[in-house]
Amino acid sequence: PALSAAAAVKNRKELQDKINYSLRLCFLISLPCAVGLGVLSTPIYDMLKFRGGAFIMAYGSVVLVFLAVMQIQSTILQGIGKLYIATLFSIIGIIFKIVVNYILIAMPGINISGAIIGSIVGYMVPVILNQRVINKTLKCRVKLYKHALKPFVSALFMGIMVFVTYELLHGVAVLLGNNYFLRSIVTAAAIISGAYYYMIGLTLTHGIRANDLNMIPGRLRKFLPKFIIRKIL
Repeated sequence: PALSAAAAVKNRKELQDKINYSLRLCFLISLPCAVGLGVLSTPIYDMLKFRGGAFIMAYGSVVLVFLAVMQIQSTILQGIGKLYIATLFSIIGIIFKIVVNYILIAMPGINISGAIIGSIVGYMVPVILNQRVINKTLKCRVKLYKHALKPFVSALFMGIMVFVTYELLHGVAVLLGNNYFLRSIVTAAAIISGAYYYMIGLTLTHGIRANDLNMIPGRLRKFLPKFIIRKIL
């Protein structure tokens, strides 16, 4: 609604500000989710009692980022009156996905991994096309990498720390018996710790601002370390 309102009154500056904020928020949320799913794919599969295939989640987690960006871009294009273009680009992405799947899955050396590559290509193509239309329509350069850089660095820091945390806790679980219940607790603890590590990473990279704290529910905000709150405010 905010994008549509700004577009209706032709307030280009407000429209660009809203778009930049939407994309920034998109990366702030999607990147740590993708890294977390990649790092903890095996223990998550174990906790959910799935049989094999954890590598699909690990390598395919990047699809989550492209999907999130494409959804935001589609909303932006809808707000500026380009809904059918967004739909067309989505169809083009599906065609690319089908073609890549058909070629790669048939190769014995790639097989099911071809579906992952196909999904990445299938979302990456619309993302590129959508961004070109957004920049051309608004006569500006909305740079995706600029919004993604700090969340990406923070998510990498989080991923390393989560991996270390999981390995340490898993070592303790092995000593205590390494049953399903203990492994699930370790996985849940690693996931929860990831949220804290990510906030620390964003604080160190100055990737989070005071108004971003409003995205965090009040009940969760009170659990944030005091030094993070002071650093942001």
